[in-house]
Amino acid sequence: MFDAAFRDEVESVLIGLAEKDARITAAAVVGSRAHTAGDRWSDIDLTFAVEADPVTVLDSLAGELGSRFDGIALFDLQAGPIVYRVFLLPGGLQVDLSVTPAEDFAPRGDTFRLLFGQANEAVMPPPRDDADTFGHAVHHAVRARVCIERDRLLQAEYWISSLRNETLALASRRAGVQDWHARGAHLLPAELQGRFADALVRSLDRAEVERALGVAISLLLKEGDPGPVLVERLISLAPVGRP
Repeated sequence: MFDAAFRDEVESVLIGLAEKDARITAAAVVGSRAHTAGDRWSDIDLTFAVEADPVTVLDSLAGELGSRFDGIALFDLQAGPIVYRVFLLPGGLQVDLSVTPAEDFAPRGDTFRLLFGQANEAVMPPPRDDADTFGHAVHHAVRARVCIERDRLLQAEYWISSLRNETLALASRRAGVQDWHARGAHLLPAELQGRFADALVRSLDRAEVERALGVAISLLLKEGDPGPVLVERLISLAPVGRP
């Protein structure tokens, strides 16, 4: 794995490049290291305001990461006016860069530390909807049951994992910890973490896959708010309970 000195060197170079690039009018640290030191394994997450084509600026930064640090671009993602590009560097160091037109550059959460330039008023995303999350979880439970009946057990495991992840988001919100990508899961009570561990599929034996589905459904019934009809329909998908 990479060491913190290498991470700090890469971050310092990127910030220096941004400060010298006339197309970049502002920069900020986002993510876990915006307001904390992070830890030994924290990655680099920088965002920039630009007065140019965002992809062109990202291409320039990608060239520097490639030539100086052997960085490889993994994928781009566009969310509204923001373009994200994710890189992997030697030692498993991940670098997440995002670029936004200057007129739209603003904090979009509470993990934002301005390095230079100016940002607009914060744009806070709406909270995730519990009913929507629960609905997705139910969908995943149904797909898992169908895959079991089709004897597609590896695909069933995929849907059980998806069901478990949506339920984990519900449990995290109930506990008042971060629900996105299980960032607060380690703060849940040990007993609840243990129940989520019980919902892991341990082999592709049909009985084991059905057992894991039953545990995952029991967790969903506890963390969600289904009506009696939906409870009955969920229970019908698999035996419910702890192993």
